[in-house]
Amino acid sequence: MQRPKFSGAISSGFIVAGIVALLGTGMPSAARAAGAVCPQTINIGLTTILTSDVALLGVQARNGVQQAVDEINAKSGFAGKKVKLIVEDTGTSGAGAINALNRVLEDKPLVVYSMMISPLVFAQSAIIKKAEIPFIVAATNAKITAQGIPWLFRIHVHDGQLAEMLPNYVVHTMKKTKPAILVVADDFGLGAQRAMAETFTKLGVPPVALASYAGTDKDMSSQLLNIKDKGADVVIVFGRPTDVTIILRTDKSLGLNLPVVGNASVVAQTALANLTADEANGSVAIGGMIPQASPDAAVKEWAKKVADKFKVPPDNYTPAYYDSVYLLKSIIDKVGCDKDAIRKELAATKDFQGLLIKYTADKNGDLAHTAGIYRNNGRTPELIGKISESGF
Repeated sequence: MQRPKFSGAISSGFIVAGIVALLGTGMPSAARAAGAVCPQTINIGLTTILTSDVALLGVQARNGVQQAVDEINAKSGFAGKKVKLIVEDTGTSGAGAINALNRVLEDKPLVVYSMMISPLVFAQSAIIKKAEIPFIVAATNAKITAQGIPWLFRIHVHDGQLAEMLPNYVVHTMKKTKPAILVVADDFGLGAQRAMAETFTKLGVPPVALASYAGTDKDMSSQLLNIKDKGADVVIVFGRPTDVTIILRTDKSLGLNLPVVGNASVVAQTALANLTADEANGSVAIGGMIPQASPDAAVKEWAKKVADKFKVPPDNYTPAYYDSVYLLKSIIDKVGCDKDAIRKELAATKDFQGLLIKYTADKNGDLAHTAGIYRNNGRTPELIGKISESGF
């Protein structure tokens, strides 16, 4: 089995040179010529959750795209044309997601973005396939890009990649041999559990315990005690911030002191805000890139600027959406406003430098293949390295 590539913490000298170059240079003559085929204002659509209890997640997509559009409009635009972002709220239902997408399409956008909530993106997929318009998402269900839709691209690492990366890190770097896996009992958690258990088994360290909990549970003590009784030397957690808060607090209060490794929820601000420094300390997460944890001063300044502007701290999704707008700019400056040409360039993306990672398209349209490895120092997540999907 080919192992993912690990790397240590990023040098503090890292700068966002690719993005600065796009802003700071004038358009090449070929781009000016391509711009002639673009409308005076280029519409870009976005559908995301802006209401309900998950709005703080949905706004990250809007904030990342809007920040990039504002910066680009202040300079050269797309192929010399201004960009207009059209945003529609999906709510939390599939019907709401479909209606929001249809409203966006009425404005004839050149490209459409959508959110990170997989069931809602699945609901929109048939419309995008029929509309034949570039569709950029961050939804993490591995099957999103396996639908055979050539117009669909993903800009964030997905659960299938994490199911490979996380066990490899636990076995090869942490040197653990008795993992247990504790997940939320829905498609998100149970799917990840099955995939991670398979990877652990291939690595020669089958899990000693598989456990789950309902998303509404407020007590995970029985699961954790059982995991401890099975002799686990690490517990893998795949859940949402509220769940992870309970698990970390219970691990500490029961005196179990099981090492915890999980998805990005382990370092989410919404989890850490409800934990003491002692409860959070030492837990590890592998997931999308969090700008506040970067050792690079330019990235930290970007994160502060975004937080000040939108009054919401950026999370791991915000830089992914931000980066993708600059990728889109580089493509439209080159080929103009032909949708199929844009699709082909997205599919040919190779080593495009973003704020924190490079993007390369695979055969399914997945552009992100690198995750961050974080350790909580008290309630402060620190980036201790990166891990790449095998083959990238």
